[in-house]
Amino acid sequence: MPLSQEPREGGQPEALLSFIERRVKQAVISGELLPGAKLSPNTIAADLGVSHIPVREALTSLAALGYLEHRPRVGFFVRALSAADLADIYRWRELLEAEAFRLAIPQLTTSDFTQMRELTAQMRPLTDAGRWPEYLPLNRQFHFVAFQAAGSARLVRFLEYLWDAAAPYTSAGVVGSPASQRDHDQMVAEMEAGDVDAVIKTMTRHRGAAVDAVARWEARTRGET
Repeated sequence: MPLSQEPREGGQPEALLSFIERRVKQAVISGELLPGAKLSPNTIAADLGVSHIPVREALTSLAALGYLEHRPRVGFFVRALSAADLADIYRWRELLEAEAFRLAIPQLTTSDFTQMRELTAQMRPLTDAGRWPEYLPLNRQFHFVAFQAAGSARLVRFLEYLWDAAAPYTSAGVVGSPASQRDHDQMVAEMEAGDVDAVIKTMTRHRGAAVDAVARWEARTRGET
């Protein structure tokens, strides 16, 4: 799928390298560029109306950050999906999110709980696979209400990177969403009660279901029973 140039707000152009990185990363996260796909710097350059040189620099940078895979003398690829990869992402999410909850839950306000409940209500009719593009941004916003309340911009940036790394799994339709909706409702109630341990336990199960789903998908694609 071609990457199209996007209009930018205001009169100041975005730095070229940052623009290319952002556009390619967005395409990876959203599933516009599918896992395992080989990227052509020349094609991307033509789609975006830029030189292939900054495109190669941007792809190299994104490979270093883990969004892409660089195979020497072969090229750049969108990272393939695997249960082991997702488990590694979720291992670090588990550690950081547990700390975020410990910091955030005492700080959450009535307004935060209202926002989370409004988001769960918006997500509820969107759990069919065909509506994941609408569901996923709301799901992320729901979880980051609490993470933002932790009061650490650096912690939020780390979590944003890990969520970006996990996004292709949900965008590809490998991980479902109906069961997770029940966890959202439970987590709001646990946060309101101030039960940090219960929230961490629910979130651990929440992530674990995704890893299990990817493992089943991986087995099916390999023809295993």
